[in-house]
Amino acid sequence: MGHLFHFINLNMRKKLDKDIRELGLTSSHQFGVLLLLSKSNLSQKEISDSTLADEPSTTRMLERMIKKELISKKKSDKDKRKQIVFITNKGKELLKKAMPLANEGNKKIENILSSDELENLFTILNKIKDGI
Repeated sequence: MGHLFHFINLNMRKKLDKDIRELGLTSSHQFGVLLLLSKSNLSQKEISDSTLADEPSTTRMLERMIKKELISKKKSDKDKRKQIVFITNKGKELLKKAMPLANEGNKKIENILSSDELENLFTILNKIKDGI
């Protein structure tokens, strides 16, 4: 089962990585961070936890994204030791261009399954996610 999940995830990510590279994002991981930050400003630790990435890798990725002016950091008003990461206008524009590319993978799956199968798939996947 784990192999099937990994295989599906890997194939979807490879296609997305290829497509978004043309926009200037180097990985689907960066896309995921932009998507997270489009919903809420987060600390670096929260980003690491949400993306299941280790903190040193997250730090390096965020620094690359800062250099591209896709995100920015500022000290938290509540805790001066904490850095809050937020998406910039340039990051929002890039995310808007990348969303249709990300949705292509979802559309492929939606075209393979009936609406009942798709609903069952989400129910089962959420049940597994919550159980793990």
